[in-house]
Amino acid sequence: MPNDDGQDRGERFEQIALAVRNRDAGRCQRCEQPEGDDRLSVHHLVPDTNVPEGFDAHLPVNLVTLCRSCHAEMEAKTIEGQLRKLQIEDKTDLLLTQQERERLNDRLDDIGPDILNTKHVSEEEAKEFLDHDFDLGGTQVDLTDFQ
Repeated sequence: MPNDDGQDRGERFEQIALAVRNRDAGRCQRCEQPEGDDRLSVHHLVPDTNVPEGFDAHLPVNLVTLCRSCHAEMEAKTIEGQLRKLQIEDKTDLLLTQQERERLNDRLDDIGPDILNTKHVSEEEAKEFLDHDFDLGGTQVDLTDFQ
């Protein structure tokens, strides 16, 4: 299903986006608008294009639920600015619970192989992503700096 930008990231991303919306209680994480007739967006904190090979840009720890207007506002901000606006002080708040991860991985098993390297979502991979330094325009940004 195409996202707000008209991109189709595949069924795997759709299942991960559903898990993120559930983790975020179906509300925009900035203004708390609930999902209604307009589906909420799932936003990448670190843009796909800035995630190095070997990492999965679509891990739930890199995604937050936002309404369209908040999503547009976050696109122009640094990771630090986004997390501050979203009032995310503890990066582990972005992790799925074990039960949420198991349900997601069961749904991923049902859809079969996808074009991405990583089929399942693991806690270890999520923590490794959070600890990685991302080079965004020459500035090293580490998600662990935002606790």
